[in-house]
Amino acid sequence: MEGPSLFLAAEMLSPFVGKTILAIEGNTKIGKERLSEKKILDIFSWGKHLVFQFDEFALRIHFMLFGSYEAIIKNKKITGDYPKKAKPQLQLTFAKGQIIIYSSSLKYIETAHAKDLYDFSTDIMSKKWDSKKALNTVKKLQEVEIGDILLDQNIFSGVGNIIKNEVIFLIKISPTTLIKNLSNLILLKIIKNTQAYAHQFYEWRKKFVLKKHYQIYRKKICPLCGEKVCRKKTGIRDRLSFFCPNCQK
Repeated sequence: MEGPSLFLAAEMLSPFVGKTILAIEGNTKIGKERLSEKKILDIFSWGKHLVFQFDEFALRIHFMLFGSYEAIIKNKKITGDYPKKAKPQLQLTFAKGQIIIYSSSLKYIETAHAKDLYDFSTDIMSKKWDSKKALNTVKKLQEVEIGDILLDQNIFSGVGNIIKNEVIFLIKISPTTLIKNLSNLILLKIIKNTQAYAHQFYEWRKKFVLKKHYQIYRKKICPLCGEKVCRKKTGIRDRLSFFCPNCQK
């Protein structure tokens, strides 16, 4: 799950803020009993993290590549992704509703103020996002491929492989292009489009129509020229890239 999905998750789960956990289930090994009778004081996202704040500690959820969540709010079921068949990793039951977490990395943060630990100037969905800071950081990494740069959570917190592929396609450059070979104008265009696409991703995800808007991600044929899309792992992160060798040179 990418940043926009986590931003939406925090919004969708906000009715549980101020509510007390009455029962805990799931196969997590983190010591779920600690959550018994605890009241959720805040739910927020940062990048690819979803955080539940309690009185003296917080629970950080990282959905990794295949994680998701479901919830029942006012007798209505919501989901963070397409339905999963996995066993619940953590299931929290409240007087009115449930939150269920699947296939995720769970970690306790020992602080009553977890939000203070995060730098929201790097969070692509935050109002505090700092594009100038991103540009200055990117320009220092001249020998790094743009595909790796966009997945760097210290620069573009919340950007994942979907956003990476789609933005690079929009700009018409190869994911293996080194930063030193991109002008300031192109870098600014990449940064601007990354933020804009992330917010558009959020709107599509809210309506569950995100996949309908993929231009290059997981596509076989380029929508612009009709050539076969190249699919291969690129960069030091070894993540799958989808790009058109004809349009993205």
